[in-house]
Amino acid sequence: MTGVIDVAAVDDHPIIRDTVAVWVTTGESDIRVVATAATVDALLAGPGRRADVVLLDLDLGDGTAVAHNVRAILDAGPAVLVLSASDRPRAVLAAIHAGARGYTLKNEQAAQIRSAIREVAAGRDWISPGLAHIFATDDAAERPTLSHQERRALELYATGLPMKSVARKMA
Repeated sequence: MTGVIDVAAVDDHPIIRDTVAVWVTTGESDIRVVATAATVDALLAGPGRRADVVLLDLDLGDGTAVAHNVRAILDAGPAVLVLSASDRPRAVLAAIHAGARGYTLKNEQAAQIRSAIREVAAGRDWISPGLAHIFATDDAAERPTLSHQERRALELYATGLPMKSVARKMA
């Protein structure tokens, strides 16, 4: 993806909606926030429908399920990056299995979240390094089978090593 990445956010906490533009775009010229809303329906009824990436809170106060929310956003066109305080394995897997391209935690540094936005906007998957262990231990029938090297790389990444360090250790 080239140019400016349009981002929208769905979060039921007003403090997140009110400040997302500050921490997502500060010092960046390639990301702009075009809409925020408390519900997926409200976001998709406005300019958020045309975003490249939607930051989606996992647990919205309206009681909607994450799988339903992810599918509704995907049906409208934007990619989904879950931005949540939750690191519950079932919740993370439910979001990814529903089609979210990425999952990041609210306790990440803003620069890390911006990196995740760029990756998802470019059509690549992105998972917070601290969550990689969830995929290494996923025993669902539809989970892809990993080779020994792929599993080793995932385990190294889950320890928090940057990709370049994982690559060097794998060489």
